[in-house]
This record gives sequence, structure tokens and C-alpha cells, in this order.
Amino acid sequence: MLPSLIFIFSIGALVQFAFAYCRSLLLAYAKVQVSEHTLQLAGLIGEIFRPHEFGRLMALVDMQVSPGDDGAEIRVITFYHELLRSARILVSPLGRGASTWFDRELSLCTHFAAVTLDRRLSVVTE
Repeated sequence: MLPSLIFIFSIGALVQFAFAYCRSLLLAYAKVQVSEHTLQLAGLIGEIFRPHEFGRLMALVDMQVSPGDDGAEIRVITFYHELLRSARILVSPLGRGASTWFDRELSLCTHFAAVTLDRRLSVVTE
């Protein structure tokens, strides 16, 4: 019985840490502005990052030269995005407040993808 409780506690702590790590990454990237060149290239209008544009932006990121230091961050945020998207589908019938929070989080993921694309494009132009 005790090993089961330790295992459950460990899994809970791991999930909490992973969530906090993803949120801190997204909030750090949210402070970075995307260049006008990248916004035009990606077909984004202004600084509006819609949740459904994440996949398209990540496809553009995959086509660029990788600086080699952001692969783990991309995998973590992609997993977080897919998890949020799935959870949003389940939770959205329960209330508008939850859907709004999920949309805001998914928009932060899209902003992350735009900043990553901008960063990779700047490596190419240098």
C-alpha cells in the first residue's frame, strides 16, 4: 500500500513540475516580440496569435535551420499544446471561463512558435 501511495505522489509531483515548467517557458517567450519580417512571412496579422495557427507555425519552424539548442523546448511545448487542446475539448461544455483560459494558453503556445520561427530565421539571415 505504501509503495502505491509513494508512486501516486511521485506522479503528481512530476505532473505539477511539468505544468510549471511549460508555463514558465511560455511566459518567458511571451515577453519577446516577433519581428515584422517573421509576421509577414508567416502570414500573421499584427500581434494576434490564434490557437489554431500553432501547427502551421511549427511546420515552418521545422523547415528552418535549427540552432541546436531549442529542440527540447519545442517538444515540451508541442506536447503541452496537444494536451491542452485535448483537455479543452473535454472541458469546454462545462463553462466559458475554462474555454477562455484554454484559448489564452493555446495562444501563448502559438506565440512561442512564432518566436521560435523568428529566432531560427534570424540565424539564417546572419
